[in-house]
Amino acid sequence: MTPPIEKGIRGWLDVTGGIVGVLLLVQFVTGVLLAFYYVPSVDHAYTTVAYVEKVVSSGAWIRALHHYGSQWLSLFVFLHVLRLFFTRAYIAHRIQWIVGILLLGFVMAAGGTGYSLPWDARAFFSTRIAEGLMAGLPFVGRMARLWLLGGSDISTITLSRFFALHVLVIPACLIAVVVWRVFRGEMFGPRHAIAGGLVFLLLAFWSLKYRAPLGPSVVDMTADYLPRPGAQFLWLYQSLKYLPGGLGSVAGVALPGLVLLILVLLPWLKQQRLIGGAILGVGLVLVVVMTTASYVSDHRNPQTSRQLAIQAAHEDVWRREPFKPATITLTATPGSESASGGPPEMYTKFCATCHGPNGEGARQGRLNFPPLLDVSTKPRRTVDDIVGLLKDPPAYGLQPPMRSFSNKLTEQQMREISEWIVKLKR
Repeated sequence: MTPPIEKGIRGWLDVTGGIVGVLLLVQFVTGVLLAFYYVPSVDHAYTTVAYVEKVVSSGAWIRALHHYGSQWLSLFVFLHVLRLFFTRAYIAHRIQWIVGILLLGFVMAAGGTGYSLPWDARAFFSTRIAEGLMAGLPFVGRMARLWLLGGSDISTITLSRFFALHVLVIPACLIAVVVWRVFRGEMFGPRHAIAGGLVFLLLAFWSLKYRAPLGPSVVDMTADYLPRPGAQFLWLYQSLKYLPGGLGSVAGVALPGLVLLILVLLPWLKQQRLIGGAILGVGLVLVVVMTTASYVSDHRNPQTSRQLAIQAAHEDVWRREPFKPATITLTATPGSESASGGPPEMYTKFCATCHGPNGEGARQGRLNFPPLLDVSTKPRRTVDDIVGLLKDPPAYGLQPPMRSFSNKLTEQQMREISEWIVKLKR
């Protein structure tokens, strides 16, 4: 027997399933359209996104629909879960409940992986945060970081991995969950369609008025740039300010995973209403409080507020400028005489074992060492930076097995290696 449904709750939340369905459709359609132009490479990702914004017909609107749609989808999926909880679906409609929780997890994962794809300054910093969260996990942190990055440092492989997760793996999981629910007989009525249509119209007008943000490219960003994540992740961004190191990884990755697992298993637990209510209530308070704190903190700090205003002004100027295609330089094979004069002797002696004879990367046992091709396109990888990195790797965010060569190489030898490395191209 289906438990009684509170009329007030049902009146406000009963149409959330239809809204979620419409927003999912928006994400799939706009994602496919954007994928026609996107290149998951640290050299060309930003350029292809800029091309969509400035050249493709309605490209800026489509990208804004995709960007803001992901934020709205996170909100309405959470409201949908609340509706299922208040109607006690975990008792009478277990499949609906499990599907709702899985949707929430996959939607947040889609937002997290998609945020790195534009490869602007915001994307780079979000990828760094994701790297740090994975690296700080107990026991599995090191391997989790290597898997996420596809090596020991952020590269094109990292971006390709995020792209594959965002457009292949997670959508496949979402489609499987939705199909599972449809085959279980869940149908949407006219009221759901009307509500979904109204939300789509609001989203469409919002996306016309507000463009999706796009900061400076990774190559052009400055040290004073202040990155801010999407609205659905501000709570996590603010929470990490109060949590040290590994505790942030537990709170940002392990704890949400555990919470989702408990909610999926809720139909088979005792004290279901107490456990589910406590988790959803604490989660709602945490998201609202931390998100509000982030906005208030930025507004009250004059220096931060000023810098964010400067960034917004620079972004407006950039949007009015004509599109500038990327310059592609044809080079010979890295390491050949015509390309770079061959690797320096000290590179062959100390670096080739890990990074390959021509900077193509190498494998030692279970470790994959990153290639050095196109390393100059990354932040803090000028000749002077690489010299400094060879002296003090931790200062540049690199951990063992990368070690200092300050007692093995002279200043001139390190500079020769650095000048050769920055010329390496794919």
